[in-house]
Amino acid sequence: MYVCICNALNEKKVKQALAQGATTPASVFRFCDSQVQCGKCVPTMRSMAQEHCAGACAACPSLSPAQVIHQPAPVFEPANLDAIPYGVAAE
Repeated sequence: MYVCICNALNEKKVKQALAQGATTPASVFRFCDSQVQCGKCVPTMRSMAQEHCAGACAACPSLSPAQVIHQPAPVFEPANLDAIPYGVAAE
């Protein structure tokens, strides 16, 4: 399934970025050499990152057990929430 239609990012690409250490939508976009366009995918990517960090971090091949932090990624509300289309930001 496509997560970001603007950049043609599917679940597989997002999960690959998360497995390589991405923790926010912005870091997923950087991993995929792209940037947020319309922003509609950001809530889905945040959710995927939280789920990944909550349960699958120990399975990440790129992280040693000492590097794994077993806390869900925090969800930050941008200070300029009213100025951002659709109410989302990539960080």
